[in-house]
Amino acid sequence: MRRSILALTVALLLVQPAAAQERPVALMGATIIDGSGRPAVREGVLLLHKGRIVAAGPRSAVRLPPETEKRDVSGKWITPGLIDAHVHFFQSGGLYTRPDALDLTSIVPYAQDISRTKARLDETFARYLASGVTAVVDAGGPMWNFEVARRAAAAPRAPRVAVAGPLIATEPTPQQAKLDLGDPPIISASGPDEARLLAAKQLAHKPAFIKIWGIGSGPQGAARVEQITRAVADVAHRARTRVAVHATELETARAAVRGGADILVHSVEDAPLPEDFVRQLKERDVVYVTTAMVHEGYKDAFLGRPTLTAMERRVGAPDVIASLYEAPARVVERTSAALLPDALPQILQNVKRLVDAGVRVAAGTDAGNIGTLHGPALHRELQLLRAAGLTPMQVLTAATRDSAYAYSAKPDLGLLAPGYAADLLVLDANPLDDIANLQRLRTVWVRGTAIDPASLLTPSPEAVVQLQLERYNAHDIEGLSPPMPTT
Repeated sequence: MRRSILALTVALLLVQPAAAQERPVALMGATIIDGSGRPAVREGVLLLHKGRIVAAGPRSAVRLPPETEKRDVSGKWITPGLIDAHVHFFQSGGLYTRPDALDLTSIVPYAQDISRTKARLDETFARYLASGVTAVVDAGGPMWNFEVARRAAAAPRAPRVAVAGPLIATEPTPQQAKLDLGDPPIISASGPDEARLLAAKQLAHKPAFIKIWGIGSGPQGAARVEQITRAVADVAHRARTRVAVHATELETARAAVRGGADILVHSVEDAPLPEDFVRQLKERDVVYVTTAMVHEGYKDAFLGRPTLTAMERRVGAPDVIASLYEAPARVVERTSAALLPDALPQILQNVKRLVDAGVRVAAGTDAGNIGTLHGPALHRELQLLRAAGLTPMQVLTAATRDSAYAYSAKPDLGLLAPGYAADLLVLDANPLDDIANLQRLRTVWVRGTAIDPASLLTPSPEAVVQLQLERYNAHDIEGLSPPMPTT
């Protein structure tokens, strides 16, 4: 009997902290930028309960239940958590992750890079949260992608993850063999019938969308992209699943949309967007993902001189960063501006055109590709969107509300509004003054849980040196070194 009473007492004590967490929490006094593009609310209140937003607005408009826990965040700014609308978890971001683009398997076998990438998934999740990225969209990879999504959903500290399965290529491609370790990330479809079968196989795993790799060029290539897209859309749409298409040329992007694409996972980079196509994207509410950053990543790594931001050095995986400086001399010698054409100006011009026209533009990085680091790369993408002429509010909207539509057709994240997920950032500086202030993270909230971003990663020696350098440049003398012990 005594043991039973003791067990019951212990059980009740263990339950009490969980019950306490069920109390509503009100973040009081911050400036709230809700992600919709509407003006910010100064000295606002954000009420959270059970992982959801209950209310958001000025203090006079938000009624707090008596049991509410109030947290003073006066002088801070609150935004929705950031969403990277295009990543690949099966790729590390390092120099050895795409042997189809740069074959260095004699130095580091591809299987070794994949093994390391799988082994550090939890660490990669933490790097996203430490960057303020509370949700990501994996735009296609091996079938083990679906396990990544399940693992993220079960992890105590991970972003929300939506995934697609293997890319359905519209033409035979040597990339398939180069990347095939028994669970290929790319499978070429011989025609519409095989494409339907490949799509149907993935639907059993409930992907966020079916991804098509539209790699054809010219009229014949575009016709095949349209044909394959229509076949896949026929299967996917009946299952209420969307279709996403990789189409970086104007004619293949047109073909993809004609075939029923719901998402274009990259920017068009070879030509300006004509008015009729812009109008079509808006009328069909096609999500257009930017992925400007990935071009810089490849070029910097192939030339052997990566230019990384302070956050990339602080949050990126140290061994991945180190690999970006290891391009063999023969690669650097053969690589030139002619081999790496600068598509960025056209990409940014097209993005600005679409945003001005009201098309849903989502911020994505293609993280995992060579030189594009999981987590902090999104901030470089946002800087590029700002350089394209978008206002800070437009950039923030692209990385929150509109990126949420890449995550889900009917998203409940990306906005600070009643009923939406309590995924948000508390910032030390105003991102509407400078979009780089999204890196000034005080607290990251995901699924209604507050996380100190500094607690997510064990600082590497490189990160410690980088932090000291940043403090030196900011004339933060007190922060240059830890205080001396006293006796």
